[in-house]
Amino acid sequence: MSDLQPPPFQRARPRRGVGVAVGLACLVGVTACASDTTAAPPHDSSGEAAAVSGEAPATSRGGPPPATLAGAGQDRPSGHPAGAGAPRTTAEGAPLPLKEGADASQKFPAVRTRQPTVRLTGEAAGQSPVRAALDVDGVSFATGVRVGTLPVAVSGGPTTIEVAAVTPHAFRVVTPEVTAKSTDVWKRLVEGDMAVLHKTGKELDVELGDRMPAGGDGARLRVGAFASNGIPPVAEAIVSRETAETVGLQGRLQVLVSLDEDADGDAVARRLADATGLEPEPIEVPATLRADQQATGHSATDLPAQSPQIRPFSYQSIGDGMIRIDPGWVRRNIVSADVPVLSGPVTCHRAMIPQLRAALEEIRQRGLHELIRPGDFGGCWTPRHILFDPRRNLSMHAWGLAVDINVSTNAYGAQPQLDPRIVEVFKKWGFAWGGEWSTPDGMHFELQTLIDGSG
Repeated sequence: MSDLQPPPFQRARPRRGVGVAVGLACLVGVTACASDTTAAPPHDSSGEAAAVSGEAPATSRGGPPPATLAGAGQDRPSGHPAGAGAPRTTAEGAPLPLKEGADASQKFPAVRTRQPTVRLTGEAAGQSPVRAALDVDGVSFATGVRVGTLPVAVSGGPTTIEVAAVTPHAFRVVTPEVTAKSTDVWKRLVEGDMAVLHKTGKELDVELGDRMPAGGDGARLRVGAFASNGIPPVAEAIVSRETAETVGLQGRLQVLVSLDEDADGDAVARRLADATGLEPEPIEVPATLRADQQATGHSATDLPAQSPQIRPFSYQSIGDGMIRIDPGWVRRNIVSADVPVLSGPVTCHRAMIPQLRAALEEIRQRGLHELIRPGDFGGCWTPRHILFDPRRNLSMHAWGLAVDINVSTNAYGAQPQLDPRIVEVFKKWGFAWGGEWSTPDGMHFELQTLIDGSG
């Protein structure tokens, strides 16, 4: 290979099935990662990695919980208390070093997320625009990122993507809560990986662990995670500032600003412009919708509409095909429970647990349980649209009313490989099978009928 030729794109592992590999199952709506975030494992001594996925918060199905990414920023200085759990930072917003002997997980303690409502753009002279923004009355948090385009090479050839350079410990605060609560994505960023939007990963046809040539000088970026990074997303992918420098990313400054709850947004925006010399623009807060305003899932029976046990919910789109559901609805309806065959708890709608448990118990009693691979379970509750596409209906996973099993050999669009006896039992217990749809989804079962007395 000539020194002038870019290094080739490296696939993390061979493809399985048709149309999607298991590591990208979450990108095409088959939910092998049962949340909006999926992280690859740490780099090993050989520099290679296999894909690993994590389930929704409060579970650990298939690996560690999901994770998110953060950028450079600070809470308001003393006299204006930051929220509980705000990261400890230096004056520049960088994380304080760990004490000797401290556990590495302490690098990402719990945080209270803050939705930014003002974006400042441009280039400022003089003091740090983040520091200047924090000195403005009505501002509770600010973080700076640089957003630019980066040339990359993927299996389909060279292209460019929009990438934001962030400081993970601070940017984490302004990401969706489900992302901010995770740690693996943030760890991958610190290690030098890139976190990619689900939509972008699907478009690029990349998987967790793939290494793509990026920038120049033979640099490579590993796809360390798939995660939503903002409401709306700040870019198609995120890297740490150190990684951005390594690949030569040049970008335009953006300062994302969160305001006090009682602040006058217009007045604060004017003060921000005066203090920073940057141009303020509002970040639109997503409209609140009702889940019963649209059809859901694929099944002929509209279960959420016809069952008093399954109540509608309010939600907001958080970008990348994900949604944020009313937390009260989640507390009342989404539970974690042990079921036969699948090792560890599953997180689903409470109304589905009895029938899922009954189906899996019958499979166990009939000696068919070895046909289901517990480690190949794709999860249940994932608040998102079908295929992570906001133009499509809400997925039944958003309700916690669907499960995916044996995901690696039953890819979306591929010929289903599930044993017919497994399908028969699930149908008996009120489930519809995605393997019978016009575009088959052989791993997918969703609740179609509630059966009295199944508990």
